[in-house]
Amino acid sequence: MNTNIKELLKKNFPTFQLSSNRSLFECAFYDAHYRYFNQIDDDYLSAIETSAEGLILEYGFNWPEFYIQAGLEAARSRSRPHEGIKTWKDVSYEYLYYFGEDCSYLSSEGFKFFFPAAVYHFLTTDQNKAYMDRFIFRFESQWEKDNHVFNDAQKKFISEFVKEHYKGDFSWIPTL
Repeated sequence: MNTNIKELLKKNFPTFQLSSNRSLFECAFYDAHYRYFNQIDDDYLSAIETSAEGLILEYGFNWPEFYIQAGLEAARSRSRPHEGIKTWKDVSYEYLYYFGEDCSYLSSEGFKFFFPAAVYHFLTTDQNKAYMDRFIFRFESQWEKDNHVFNDAQKKFISEFVKEHYKGDFSWIPTL
């Protein structure tokens, strides 16, 4: 794989806006509460006997302070959180570390949005890379659902990346 990974990723995965697709942060909240911030209603809060803020504070999320505050604001306003992520280049290693395990809840387009950031940090950091296992599992388990959002060059990149960095049966990977 090309040594200038950022340029290769920029070439194969042009930046685009996340738009209405859910973020990993929103998916992490959904994983815990089976609803997104903007789907919190009084019936749910009453059933679990807490406030909107309690969904964050009492649940004991181990999130960095910025995301606790973003989550509190989103829970209070019952709206989507403001995370400051415009393109995959804005996704930090810390973000993937805390929220990457919930990539299975992303839409196909959302998954395509976060995948290049996951690869970039996987290849450029020596820190814990466990989040990438979830991205690979997502490919294995949801390739039929997701493959339509990737063009041939991206599919080739995915194939080369997975074969180079992971061992196992990857019969789901397209041969291009």
